[in-house]
Amino acid sequence: MKKDLFTLTFLSVLLIATGCRQVEEKTQYIPAAPQMEARIDRSEPVKIVDVEQAAQNPAPLKLSQIASEIEYYTVGDARFTVTQAIELPDSNAFITFNNPRIYYRKQGVPSKRYGFKALAYKWNNEMNGQNMFYDKKTTRMYVALSGKTQETRRSGTDSIPCIGILPPLDTMLTILSYIFPESPIEKYPLGRRDDKLLGFSSTGYTLCNRSEETGEPDGITTFNLQGDTLCIFRLKEGKLAPRTLTDNIPFFHTSYWNTAQDRMTFLMPYCDTVYQLRDPQTVAPLYAIRLGEQGLDLKKMVAEAKIPQGKMWLRTFYENPKGLFMGLYQKGGRKILTWTGWEYDYKPTLTHQAVYLKEEGRTVMLPADKDRGFVNDLDNGLPFWPDGQTDDCLYMLRTVTEMRELVKRTGSPKQKKLIELLDNPKVHERDYVMIVVR
Repeated sequence: MKKDLFTLTFLSVLLIATGCRQVEEKTQYIPAAPQMEARIDRSEPVKIVDVEQAAQNPAPLKLSQIASEIEYYTVGDARFTVTQAIELPDSNAFITFNNPRIYYRKQGVPSKRYGFKALAYKWNNEMNGQNMFYDKKTTRMYVALSGKTQETRRSGTDSIPCIGILPPLDTMLTILSYIFPESPIEKYPLGRRDDKLLGFSSTGYTLCNRSEETGEPDGITTFNLQGDTLCIFRLKEGKLAPRTLTDNIPFFHTSYWNTAQDRMTFLMPYCDTVYQLRDPQTVAPLYAIRLGEQGLDLKKMVAEAKIPQGKMWLRTFYENPKGLFMGLYQKGGRKILTWTGWEYDYKPTLTHQAVYLKEEGRTVMLPADKDRGFVNDLDNGLPFWPDGQTDDCLYMLRTVTEMRELVKRTGSPKQKKLIELLDNPKVHERDYVMIVVR
């Protein structure tokens, strides 16, 4: 009996030890061959977004044309600016990624540090600060990590990026000891080292494929979390410009997940089509963005070995039920700057703002005046232009100093929340505010 008890105890300890080791040994996983055949869903016609025509007659738009509510959240100071925000369901709260920190934000409640700590180099910086996915069913957070250690960072040796899975939200907000990337949490390595991470969710991740000849992205590949290759999509054909000509244009301008539908929308460089990944083997073209003569011509770029003056491309792309919001950059164009005349250091520099109004089916270019963005007729606050989105919410980031300097006090009751924020002595000049519209 004692012998059996000793054996049982030994096996239990061995199981715990090997269970922890299996978490680490997932970095040894070798991805399988593609399991599915790619499908392009063309059941609905692609909507034309004519930016070229809209540019001929710029016109202002009111914020009430694309939203009906506006809220303000203080989200930290300039040392750690928000690069991603996630709306939490039914709680009037957000999780913000103030790279490299995570916070829980709720109206009327002091901000709380999320129970996961990682230094800046521990995060996967290919994601442009979009390093989190929140599963609303399980309330667990999925994070994109670089896989780097102090040793690999110093030596310059390759590290394998991974996706880590954190405990449920309630645990992470009440935890007494922080979790770190080195902690024995679930970790899943990316299937291929050379391809860039485009997006991920609780069901898998997507990498961009790159042309072997030029290094430019020409499609995507989907994987489950275990690293199995699910499907390869070839989305661009024909000649591509060498990557050496286009280093200032990101591989993917933007991508975002609709967590309710578990679908990812994305846009590739030099491609006028906005796609939606509907499941691991199905992609649907949604919008065709028409830039006309000002769009990039790959053949001319190769011949001239540079991007010509006046050419335009997308830098940001956001969406809500009312519209599409396109941030454009034109080489040699007039830049959209801060109120002090400097470029924003936490987001891409833009020169133009275009909007596609879904209900009307028309595209509008906003005027290139000093007050860039939608005219804020909801509370007469700052003009609004999205710096990010989370599901159907759009948000803009501005400093308290800028708001106190530029907001015009009208005495209107609809400015009540805004004025309370600006006059709050606990809100400091160095703080940032996240302005959310729905």
